[in-house]
Amino acid sequence: MHKARNVGLAFLLSLILTGNAHGSPGLYFGLQAGWAQEKARFEAIKFNSDTSFLYGVKAGVRAADLALEFDYHQVAHKLNPANPADTWAGRKVDYTYIGLNLRWLFSFLFLNPYLTGGYGYYTADIQSVDTQRKGGYNLGAGVELRLGRKFALVAEGKYHRVSFNVQDGTIGTLTLNHWTLSGGFNLYF
Repeated sequence: MHKARNVGLAFLLSLILTGNAHGSPGLYFGLQAGWAQEKARFEAIKFNSDTSFLYGVKAGVRAADLALEFDYHQVAHKLNPANPADTWAGRKVDYTYIGLNLRWLFSFLFLNPYLTGGYGYYTADIQSVDTQRKGGYNLGAGVELRLGRKFALVAEGKYHRVSFNVQDGTIGTLTLNHWTLSGGFNLYF
């Protein structure tokens, strides 16, 4: 008796939660927050990794199992040279990403895992040194958990790569390779 009731409740819950999740088109807006781990490289200086908080917004349009998404996020890292006597010790690198990503979703009931990749502009403000804006790319994967037709929880991991020519290359090239792990939600319209 309990088994039949549990199966019935599970079936009813899946109907409620899935709504029109598989291939459901629409516009969406979302908020994201998480962590970014950066591994900077600059000429002969070796840096340790730095993990910082990131936050941002997303907006997109989904048609079937593809979505085109505008992404904005911001994060501040501290450059942490392996040699603490280096003049770059403790400098902050504030960066902003504004770009477009393509998401390819694989729908399973109300669970939508996806692959994502994109290109955009990274602006880096290197404390007391330079401010640069360069194009770079990102690749990642995530999962969207649809909770009805209008709301979804999202978790995503990405790899970002961009290089900056500090002071037009006179100082050198700073490469920022970093991983981001973020979570948030999307509201569909």
